[in-house]
Amino acid sequence: MLRQLLLIPFRHDDFRRELSAIVDWYNEHRPHASLDGCTPNEVYYRRRPVNRRPRFEPRPDWPRGPPCAGPHTLIKGQPGARIELVVEHHAGKMHLPVVKLRRAA
Repeated sequence: MLRQLLLIPFRHDDFRRELSAIVDWYNEHRPHASLDGCTPNEVYYRRRPVNRRPRFEPRPDWPRGPPCAGPHTLIKGQPGARIELVVEHHAGKMHLPVVKLRRAA
């Protein structure tokens, strides 16, 4: 649920632009628990979910041993990767964050 006080513009075009940005962000970037961590667009367009792609593993001693060990996910590269948290904003709106992890340089 979107829980931030927003200043809604009164001009019709500005209002539609703001509403369109919120709907785009909600459907494209916000994972939903009821969709198993997928976004509505990933489900609707049958795209591979971002939360099921190989990920970076920052813990250097992460075990790759027994198949019964969890979590069951693919690791990108070697364990111990240095990562950085990048926060961007959809449509330049501060109340619509897009959070990503990238390999640190």
